[in-house]
Amino acid sequence: MLRTYILNDSKSKWVEEDRHLLSHDTCVILDEENEILYLWRGPKNSKRRFKKGYMHLKELVSGFPELKPQFIMVKKNLPSEVLMKLDSMSEKFLKGGKTNLLFSRLITINIYFIILMGTIILPIISLFNLSSSLLWPNSNGNYIIINTTFQLWINFSEALTYITVTLFIINLIIGVIEIEYEVIIFSFIGFLICVGLAVYLNFDIFLFIFQEGSTLTNFLILREDIWFFLSINLISIMMFEIPSILKLISFLKTYGKFIF
Repeated sequence: MLRTYILNDSKSKWVEEDRHLLSHDTCVILDEENEILYLWRGPKNSKRRFKKGYMHLKELVSGFPELKPQFIMVKKNLPSEVLMKLDSMSEKFLKGGKTNLLFSRLITINIYFIILMGTIILPIISLFNLSSSLLWPNSNGNYIIINTTFQLWINFSEALTYITVTLFIINLIIGVIEIEYEVIIFSFIGFLICVGLAVYLNFDIFLFIFQEGSTLTNFLILREDIWFFLSINLISIMMFEIPSILKLISFLKTYGKFIF
């Protein structure tokens, strides 16, 4: 019987795991029948992490007082059952299979997933907020809105846009850490577009030419101006929203089982 353990780096202890294995992990495969202990090091595993795992081997072995396992470092020419076990846990990156796991840490997988969801949901909320202008009272081809409502309307979307900019920066950093070029490119594009939108929304009351009859408390905005404004926001958001949704789908297909 084969039992597999992965080093929990933060707690400095071995945790039994038989389903998932990432390229940064240090893994021990215990063959109880033959009393052999295999120590495996992932391709993205650091020397520090590997050394730490090696130093904690005695603690793992002490949990099996009835065994006196022989220690073998995994390199090549592994027994077929050990290779199959590693292969099934590592999504075939050992054999260069079709699934290419570019993310090497569970924490970055989960953070990226949460942030990616945020970069998709927040712009949609902003777009719905801006589109609420179509429900404003209108007369003679003009939308009528009071000053305080206008400020809340524009400031809410502006705040969401700034938050989205921050989220794209975080994902950009994750992409650099994991050397995931698709994440880097998508995050950088989203960052640039959102910065542009934030600057655009920051024009505030100067976004529109108020029509005759407007006062300091009541604004009359030409209907076509609102439509143009919404079109600018819709096109800009869709430029990064569609790639983000496609990325989310592919990300879930590849890393879904590792999320939470």
